[in-house]
Amino acid sequence: MALHCIAHKKDLDGLGSHAIVRRFAEREGEEVVHYFADYDDLAGIIVELSGKLRGERVIIADLGYNEEVLSALEALARLCGANEVTWVDHHDWQGGEAVLELGLRFIHSSELCAAELVQRELMPEDAIAREIARLAHAHDFREEDELAWKLYDVISSGYDKMSFVEALSRGEFWNGEFEEAYRKYQHAKEKGYAYLEEHLEVREVGGYTCALALSKKYLSSTLASLHLQKKGTDFVVVVYPDGKLSFRRNNPRVNLRKIAQLFGGGGREVAAGAKLGIEVTEENYREVFAEIVRRIEEGGVLP
Repeated sequence: MALHCIAHKKDLDGLGSHAIVRRFAEREGEEVVHYFADYDDLAGIIVELSGKLRGERVIIADLGYNEEVLSALEALARLCGANEVTWVDHHDWQGGEAVLELGLRFIHSSELCAAELVQRELMPEDAIAREIARLAHAHDFREEDELAWKLYDVISSGYDKMSFVEALSRGEFWNGEFEEAYRKYQHAKEKGYAYLEEHLEVREVGGYTCALALSKKYLSSTLASLHLQKKGTDFVVVVYPDGKLSFRRNNPRVNLRKIAQLFGGGGREVAAGAKLGIEVTEENYREVFAEIVRRIEEGGVLP
């Protein structure tokens, strides 16, 4: 019986969850298979696995409920019926009751990140797993931790995800390859910030202020969003060339999960994501911004 881990592919919480699952599987002498997922491809992975897994263990981590998951509800039911499925998460699951009725084991907390929940479930006494979870928490909850944020830059640099997970799983939290990737990414990051500034608009949306900016694909959503939040607007929207959207807020009255759902996405009240399904270019980004504003205003999700 193999252990299959489906977890977020873009941040330290998701990859940290992968690393803890891998460390656990190696300790137990089990085969482990990793699936690096995002909100827009999770449903496809569920459909794929539902057609081929029988009698296996599946762990889904750091990926919350969204409309894409509902579109694969029948496949998820088959996956749960034929396998032992555990879903570990810290996002808002309001509206996801249909998923929770399928018989999967659900481990949830809004106070802990997914890696912490995975660590407590699988390796509560393991010092390396605890350190992975601690670093993931520091980054996910925006705490000041130099190593956590440097590791996030390594992830954002495009460093091979499997190699990153393998290093963490054996307790290797920094090495020469990480250092090289980190240093190279600093220059790219500064170029990314400059591009954001050049493609930035601040608009009023339903009585709230919103900073919208087009980002280069190599600037992570977290870094781009944190940069825009310094503008002091109520919330921000980062738009990527492939149509991906990232939402962050300064004003706690704005529920970003509800906004993301207008675009078929999901996440938490404080951070969410979605995808437009269109290509965004330097020629059309202003029109795209206008469409985003229109849909939010007409969506009735702002208090």
